[in-house]
Amino acid sequence: MIHELLLALSGFPGTIFTWNKRNGLQVSQELPFLHPSELSVLNRQCKLGSDYIRFTEFIEQNTGHVHTQDLTQAGASLNGVYLRAFCTGLDSMLQPYRQALLDLEQEFLADPHLTISHVNYKLDQFQLLFPSVMVVVETIRAQKIHGCQILETVYKHSCGGLPPVRTALEKILCVCHGVLYKQLAAWMLHGLLLDQHEEFFIRQGPSVAGGSANQDEEEDDLCLGGLSGKQLRELQDLRLIEEENMLAPSLQQFSLRTEMLPSYIPVRVAEKILFWGESVQMFENHNHSPSRAECKIIIISVVLLCSSILKHREDVFASELHRLKQQPLLHLWTLMVEEADLIEQLKV
Repeated sequence: MIHELLLALSGFPGTIFTWNKRNGLQVSQELPFLHPSELSVLNRQCKLGSDYIRFTEFIEQNTGHVHTQDLTQAGASLNGVYLRAFCTGLDSMLQPYRQALLDLEQEFLADPHLTISHVNYKLDQFQLLFPSVMVVVETIRAQKIHGCQILETVYKHSCGGLPPVRTALEKILCVCHGVLYKQLAAWMLHGLLLDQHEEFFIRQGPSVAGGSANQDEEEDDLCLGGLSGKQLRELQDLRLIEEENMLAPSLQQFSLRTEMLPSYIPVRVAEKILFWGESVQMFENHNHSPSRAECKIIIISVVLLCSSILKHREDVFASELHRLKQQPLLHLWTLMVEEADLIEQLKV
């Protein structure tokens, strides 16, 4: 019976431990020889097995490892690289549980006199972890949380007081931040928006009316005669209209999606990120190639910028972005003041 229990806890139920979608993993009612205390311990373990099976089903449904008809029967599945990263982190969180089951099997083979209480003791560390992580999974599934909103959901649930839960969710969040790191690096180094599933907090196109109504007080000085990032972008758009035939057709307009922005990245910081990527695009369309020293400074700054996100160091993130922002200012000054005749534009 111990081996049937270990198999059921590994996601392979049978006749003694049965599985159904509604009630999960349960002890069969056709075993009258079980003592009520043994039944209680077994049902406690079955809750762990139920959570594990639901975890694996969620991972399989959202990582493309199931057949199309299975997805159709289960309903429309979520999509996106952030969700895949979440599933990757969730799968790595389950690895200690799988290892614990393997160790239990070896212990029972070595000593057949061990009882079910030994299983309960060895797996007790997961009794708090699994239900807490299941809340996050069910929240994502029920509310169809997408893209950078997954970062916010995991971060919010990782702020609890249970160390095992906090540690596990922080590891999952670290995996999800890997996607954010790549998007930030592509945007800030090359001006590329890698967002096939519309998950990033920057999108192509003009901002939605009223979406940035509360951002006026967040605008800060960019050291260009007191001009804010918003004003600089307005002047950039003005020059695009006047010199449309002189600029490359690939120069696009971008805006923030504040609903996708995690709470630990302030809107004013996101505005700087948006401004930086647009500046990089402007330089590339003017055939400006940074020197090797400038490239080295930019790459190091972006790495420090992203690592501060992973460690939730908002102060380091903001200060590093402010230092990084100074790199294109001299080029912007040449482009807008000398080439676009900014002073004459302001006089008009």
